[in-house]
Amino acid sequence: MRTFMRKAVVFAAVATLALQPVLAQAQVAVGNANKIVSAVQGVLQTNTRTLVLKDDVFSNEKVNTGANSAARFIFRDDTMLSIGASSSVTLDKFVFDSDASKSQVALSMSKGVMRFVSGKLPKNLYSIRTPTALIGIRGTILVITVAANGLTNVSVIEGAATVSAAGATTTVDAGFSTSVSPGAPPTPPTGTPPAPPQLQAMEAALGPEPGIATAGQATGLGGLSTGALVGAAALAAALAVAIAAAASDSNATATTSTSTSTATN
Repeated sequence: MRTFMRKAVVFAAVATLALQPVLAQAQVAVGNANKIVSAVQGVLQTNTRTLVLKDDVFSNEKVNTGANSAARFIFRDDTMLSIGASSSVTLDKFVFDSDASKSQVALSMSKGVMRFVSGKLPKNLYSIRTPTALIGIRGTILVITVAANGLTNVSVIEGAATVSAAGATTTVDAGFSTSVSPGAPPTPPTGTPPAPPQLQAMEAALGPEPGIATAGQATGLGGLSTGALVGAAALAAALAVAIAAAASDSNATATTSTSTSTATN
């Protein structure tokens, strides 16, 4: 009996050691919580936890937000994902490999509102799925809302996206939006309307991502992209330098004139 028990203990120990790499691989963090507002939960397999600031998140984890809640996550490739109140987003497949062609970022959204800023991977490696649409990323900042009946709205803030449904694919450029109803193809892109209340609430709770204009800010500035804003800032700086130089030349001329006048007297 003792021999049997010893063998059982040894077998259990060996099995545990053998499983450790598998468990570790399954639990490699793909990103972490940059900001958490109120009630946000992470569901991974059968485990549910309350997420707090700086918590790691994992591939295949579902993030659920409560009423008046919001969350922002930053992933290993610098992708930024903001989620508004009463939303549900699953991090379906987040793979980061030294060989970029083997990497993949795929997530799905069943309800609510989210803002997605693609990271450093090749853009064809990103995809987002909703109950009614498949969205491809083309170097993009976009906002997605999903209603209770699955109606999906996609608004592109910067870059472009492809939206596929019912056998049809539509390309949506910056400043435009499309909608997808259950069983229907994407609508022709139209100018993005003002930010809806749920998006405004999310942005108010989380604030803008560092260095990136929010959807509301972009709308308020006539839809200017981040690149356009940077260009405008550079132009303003150049003008300021030119004005300062002109003022300096004017002062120098005035001084020379004064000196000449004094010498003449």
